[in-house]
Amino acid sequence: LLALLHVDQVIELIRSMPDQKSCREALMRTNNDDSDTNNTGDSQLRLGLSAEQADSVLRLQLGQLTRLNQGKLEEEKAELESKGADLQRLLDVDDAVYELMIEEFDNMDAKFGHDRKTKILNDDGEVNEIDLITNSRSVIVVNRGGYIKRLPLTTFESQGRGTRGKRGTSDSSSSDDEVLHCITCNDHDTLLMITQNGIAYGLPAYQVPTASRTAKGTPIPSVLPISMDQVVTTVLPVSEFSKDEYIVLATEQGWIKRTPLDAFAKTSSRGLTIASLTEGDKLKWCRRCTDQDDILLGSSGGMAVRFPACTLRPTGRTSRGVRSMKLRGTDTIADMNVVI
Repeated sequence: LLALLHVDQVIELIRSMPDQKSCREALMRTNNDDSDTNNTGDSQLRLGLSAEQADSVLRLQLGQLTRLNQGKLEEEKAELESKGADLQRLLDVDDAVYELMIEEFDNMDAKFGHDRKTKILNDDGEVNEIDLITNSRSVIVVNRGGYIKRLPLTTFESQGRGTRGKRGTSDSSSSDDEVLHCITCNDHDTLLMITQNGIAYGLPAYQVPTASRTAKGTPIPSVLPISMDQVVTTVLPVSEFSKDEYIVLATEQGWIKRTPLDAFAKTSSRGLTIASLTEGDKLKWCRRCTDQDDILLGSSGGMAVRFPACTLRPTGRTSRGVRSMKLRGTDTIADMNVVI
């Protein structure tokens, strides 16, 4: 606006300056500046502009030096002065701040206000780790060397009859890589891992580390507090500890017992004694059964016996059990299974 009020003098000043830098300095000169200049064209022009204002004046085109453009600048000046006054009022008057906040909140409510699309419900329960795990189907593999791994069931897709199949363990000729147990389960299932010395460990299936098909797996002592020389004889996946099901346990020397499945509900990774063994005896077989099933045992001497599971009286976890069959001399139990 100052430049437009003194447009003739500004034009004369610009024409008389040798370069743009000198012209900017002349436009920024104030009445208090007594410095002399080699040009006398600006001897009476003292606008006192800032550096930004001087650059804006120098960028003006001749077409902008009109009364219409001057009116726009005056409107902009009045708007800025009004806005400055409002901002200063906010700094000086607390009530003005509250009034502005109320006005802005009302505008937000008018623009974004709508009924809530979600509900907040009270939940007294805690979020457990298992609640965050997808209950997918998996394959659990335990080898003779004491390694365990978990693979998604989708790793082994369906194949046609007569095909070679895929390798599911490491490519090694060592006997330690021989598969001892291979089961399918849900990731939310509890794995009852029973050792030959009569200790049962409960481990959620999702806590078994995952590995590739050809990987060796993770040492069992890394997931359970057992030593490498302890042999896991059975891995049972349990989705629900039902009162109508039982676990049949048989030892190498012919002792057998039937214990309700719900007696194992509190089995944890710390271990739980599930059978009392005599010296030199080993717990070799553990199977799930119901009262409608039969139990079949065979000895290394070629003898076998089959009887209904309901004839075997249920006993507690720590009981020794009863004799399953009469063994002669050094004969031992070779295998035990449940006939459905």
